[in-house]
Amino acid sequence: MKLLFLLTLFIGFALALESVGLEERQGRGTGKRTRKRTHRPKKADGAATARAPNRPRNAPADFKTGTGRASRKRSKSVLKKVPADMIDPGMRRRQESYEVLRHLRSRQSNAQDFFECSNSNPQPATADCEVVIDQVMDSNDELVVAASSCLVFSYKTCQGFFCSLCTALQTTTDFIGNQLDTVDALCLGNGQVGTIVGQDPPQWDAGFTYQGDSLPTYDVC
Repeated sequence: MKLLFLLTLFIGFALALESVGLEERQGRGTGKRTRKRTHRPKKADGAATARAPNRPRNAPADFKTGTGRASRKRSKSVLKKVPADMIDPGMRRRQESYEVLRHLRSRQSNAQDFFECSNSNPQPATADCEVVIDQVMDSNDELVVAASSCLVFSYKTCQGFFCSLCTALQTTTDFIGNQLDTVDALCLGNGQVGTIVGQDPPQWDAGFTYQGDSLPTYDVC
């Protein structure tokens, strides 16, 4: 009986730590905005129909959304690991205690996100990219993205994107906004453009280029 009590107490403590950790990580941004609590993309079932993401009701006139395709091939060898506290784990709370403990032990290896920063000439204005991030986060949209297709968000000099690299997937603008916010922290602050790549299926990438530039795709399938 005492052993069962101690096990229950330990599981409750572990759950509390997990909840605090997820809230801190999913609430962490560049310091300029609050990240959304969201889940990672999942594989889409059935046919995927391409449509432009929603525009927030009060979006600036120059903010536009659309669809596109990636055409600039990049090797995954150039990618660096995203810091663990910037990765959205997207874990749902488990009801079974043993499942909770198993995920606590493996949490660090659940998400495999990488990034690349690069120079751009001309360089998009950071302020324009921050408008893109804010508008994406305000879009409140759920989307299906066909394999090798992209969602595009643009404002003046800046072009944000989210692409499905290997198969059709489901995602939200909350998740996309978080990834763009991370690119802001990792790359834009250093005067560069950049891309985050999720290498776990379903694979995706998201980031910023100068307005109208080609979108990158990585050999992660």
